Amino acid sequence: MPSNNTHAVRLDIVGLLLAGLINTFLALFVAGILLGPAAIARQPDMLLRASWIAENTLVWQAGWLFWFSVTLSFSWSYFALGRHLTPAQPWHSLAIGLAVVAAAVDIVGVLVYLTVLPELARALTLTPDPTLEVVFRAAESLANALTNVAAFGLYSVAGLLLLPACFATPNYPCWLVWLGAAEWGIATFATALLVVVPDVATIPLLISFGLYAPWVWGSAWWLWKGKPAS
Repeated sequence: MPSNNTHAVRLDIVGLLLAGLINTFLALFVAGILLGPAAIARQPDMLLRASWIAENTLVWQAGWLFWFSVTLSFSWSYFALGRHLTPAQPWHSLAIGLAVVAAAVDIVGVLVYLTVLPELARALTLTPDPTLEVVFRAAESLANALTNVAAFGLYSVAGLLLLPACFATPNYPCWLVWLGAAEWGIATFATALLVVVPDVATIPLLISFGLYAPWVWGSAWWLWKGKPAS
């Protein structure tokens, strides 16, 4: 049965509001401003990326420390909404579990960015070496595959798995269901592009990020209005 405990509902409302703020607005700011100079999309020269990380290690690490709040708030949003949906569709439980797995994968990638890349960047800056270049590229590729492809892909599938329960919940607004369908459909498409042609994935990724906040904020409004089915 969906949770109707007042304190639980209030906590979930706050969680959904924070998730929208952190993941749609603050995350884009951190990714673009703090971490952007060392992003592959903005700086194709690997040695310049390594040099920037070595010279701005504290900024780089601060950005990736913040990413823990991105990961945790994003994964929490699945639970905050999913437990208020009708249990007639069991997919929402799988969605929540898959979001937890995605968060774990994401955290591993964040730790590579946070701890491994700065050490490699410093070593590469001090002693240019072809072997170190290969290791740096490999660490970058691993972290990117974990955070931007595997974790985001799992989150997207988890979002799709929430949709049947959203449709089956009598009082959940139809416009929110279709907004969620657009959000997770585009996110899944963007994940596929990241695997096949990453250079053209930026626009659908930005669209999916832009749809996330209205979806979770709309769901928070639904909870606040006392709409969960009893």
